[in-house]
Amino acid sequence: MANDWPLVGREQELAFARRALADTEVCGLLLTGRAGAGKTRLAKVLLTELAGDGARTHWVRAMSSASTIPFGAFAHLLPGSADGTADRAHRLNQVAGHLTRGAEGRRLVLCVDDAHLLDDLSATLVHQLAATAAAFVIVIAPHGVSVPDPVFAMWKDRVAERLDVGELTRAQTIELVTAALGGRLDDGAEHRLWHLTLGNPLFLRELVQGGLDSGSLSAVDGLWRWSGALTATPRLVELIETRTDRVDADERRLLELLAFGEPLGSEPLVRLGAASVLASTERAGLVVSERIGRRLNVRLAHPLYAEVIRRRTSPLRQRDTYRILARTLDLTGARRAEDKPRLVRWRLAAGLPTDPQLVRAAAETLLRKDFPQAEQLAAEAVRLGGGFAAKYLLAQVRIAGGRHADADALLAELAGETVSDAQHARVAGTRARNLAFGLNRFDEAESVLDTAETAVSGTADELVVARAAVRAATGACREALDLLGPVLDRNPRGDVLRLSALVVAAGALAESGRTEACLGVVEEGLAITAADASVPGSRVRLEHARVVALCRAGRLEEAEDLAGEHYRAAVGDRWAPALAAAAASLGTVALAYGNVRAAIRRLSEALAVEGHDQPHEFRPAVASALARASAMAGQATDSPGRWATAWACAARGELTRAASLASQAVLEYAGRPAVAAEISHDLVRFGVPEFSSELDGPLVSLYAAHARALSAGDAAALDAVATAFADMGARLLAAEAAAEASRAHRAAGKLGSAVGSAQRAQSWLASCPDAATPALALLDTPLDLTVRELEIARLVATGLTSRAVADRLVVSVRTVDNVLHGVYAKLGISGRRELASVVGQPEPGSSAADGP
Repeated sequence: MANDWPLVGREQELAFARRALADTEVCGLLLTGRAGAGKTRLAKVLLTELAGDGARTHWVRAMSSASTIPFGAFAHLLPGSADGTADRAHRLNQVAGHLTRGAEGRRLVLCVDDAHLLDDLSATLVHQLAATAAAFVIVIAPHGVSVPDPVFAMWKDRVAERLDVGELTRAQTIELVTAALGGRLDDGAEHRLWHLTLGNPLFLRELVQGGLDSGSLSAVDGLWRWSGALTATPRLVELIETRTDRVDADERRLLELLAFGEPLGSEPLVRLGAASVLASTERAGLVVSERIGRRLNVRLAHPLYAEVIRRRTSPLRQRDTYRILARTLDLTGARRAEDKPRLVRWRLAAGLPTDPQLVRAAAETLLRKDFPQAEQLAAEAVRLGGGFAAKYLLAQVRIAGGRHADADALLAELAGETVSDAQHARVAGTRARNLAFGLNRFDEAESVLDTAETAVSGTADELVVARAAVRAATGACREALDLLGPVLDRNPRGDVLRLSALVVAAGALAESGRTEACLGVVEEGLAITAADASVPGSRVRLEHARVVALCRAGRLEEAEDLAGEHYRAAVGDRWAPALAAAAASLGTVALAYGNVRAAIRRLSEALAVEGHDQPHEFRPAVASALARASAMAGQATDSPGRWATAWACAARGELTRAASLASQAVLEYAGRPAVAAEISHDLVRFGVPEFSSELDGPLVSLYAAHARALSAGDAAALDAVATAFADMGARLLAAEAAAEASRAHRAAGKLGSAVGSAQRAQSWLASCPDAATPALALLDTPLDLTVRELEIARLVATGLTSRAVADRLVVSVRTVDNVLHGVYAKLGISGRRELASVVGQPEPGSSAADGP
């Protein structure tokens, strides 16, 4: 990374400073702001500009070690013959004269950094040079410190202008990091960096440098991601320590209490006798107070202060700090809901006796707010002897955190400790779902359920729900819904069991194309999760199912709004499963719109989210969607499943094979009618104008209309279909239909209409960057070629031999050669070497093979 980061977000400050420098009535500029805000960087840019314009510039750095030495800050600029015995006035004139003569008629500009540390004579010299207009003086001083009287008088007497340099905004912070790294950060890293630095450029730079040095910050597919802890550089630690170490013992104790327990209410701190300490540390800019409702909270002035203070506090001192924190919270009675888990954590950290049931309850409270803490508390509840409930909670936490193998081991152990049918069913059902969705071991999941059903008496609804979930995941959505109906009838109360059934039902309904039923189930399920946070993954799955259902119903704007809302919340929560699901939802919406570039980005993010040692529940569908999006961008990749492989073939120009695989995929997804309808429409996009589906609704009806129009070669109908797709938001589908309409118009000799349809296609493609689907190629291909002729011509144009093309299309070499001769005759070309210029460019590195 370059030594000097680019200057970003300082346009207004630079404009202000340049106006001051151009004003003949102004002879100085006072730059002030918090440490690390960029005052020095701004001054250096100004000095560089002035030097380039011919000014004589000097940089002066004041230091505490020289603050008692007359002209200590200017020592490097003074002549060796300076008279040290002269009186004060003479010495001032002597030094001022030396500096002005050294300018040799040019404009003299001095920049004084850390002006609050100037010795008296240096401060007087600065004032004299500015007041007499002998030099323009740029003075830099931290916010909130006292500067020598002569320096303060420059601003008070209007000799100098004052410029407060504040922190960067969030947008400016991200712009700066992007410019420095030469690539953008993923949203999670952006969020963490912003909330840790709060726009302080120095802190930002040192954290990024620490991430680069440690390898925590790295580029993956052109996107910078942060994995693991944020690591501050030694320089940043020293800078913060310099600021936080200038305190007495009582102030240090307050800073430690805030570092480990912030925010803290001011009332209990005052009861502990910290009123004067609160006042002094707030004046020093080390702590800030803020009113939240009727409560006055106190926290450290910057999040990184807490990081550094915690790192420097010894284990014994930490334990003592937690004892004080627990006592402090006891003074208020821990009345607020958020106080109770904090009190439990502090008592545990202090080594104080704590009821394991309280620890477990605290872990449940924190499941969605602070997941790492929830896992620690759940493990502690087990260690303290919390029994079955504590162990079961820990297993759930591990599943939610992606530690599926660890969870399975714990659930297997717990299965031998159950004392009732209800406990046994709960453990078996949870283990089966973890085996299926976490470890991709579906057969073993079914076996666990079979064994459990024989071990419990009567019908265990937990096992029925688990089996329905497994069946739905394998495509048997109708069977899953049939299993869930009686369970929901038997469990009308909004409890965890009903919630589990609703989650499975929501996914199955979305895949079945039953949108309204899915939305109703999601609404009920979300209401339960709002009242009970003990199953945090439920909300994630419900929200994702709702977005998928809306997309498959063509209600893209609703889906986009919800997906964006979920993503912003997930980034703030920093909980991996929620972030993965929200990114998958955004990718699903982007793919439905036809923005394949955004789809690839979001779906890749969903697969790359930390916290999963094995596939999360959405991973198979996300991997398939990513492969299809990549193929729609013209990138044929290794693809999971027939549907994605069909698109990979289409990207390579193998439309016959693509259509064959898509036809097989339609049958494979027969148990998921909404998915089958989408695949059936992909057949239309591959040039096979046939569509069938058991579903109805606006989008499916449009799919059918598209197939009919394409089959009839009806240009007007294709134009109408394109408009309907565009009105729905499916801009890539609209562009494809318009391209087909353009070709149909040309075939009918209506060239004006053909141009109009092509222009409409291009306008919709503007919002579909990187899209390169088979139908879009019709915009640039010869009219006279049939679909089969065009397919063979494109494959040959990439450099494939007739034998290779025949193998791909499962036809004879003679058939390929015969088709090629017909193509040459229609196009008026002599051989395959001319094909690329007519039907497409060969792939990089390929060359046209010899042959007819």
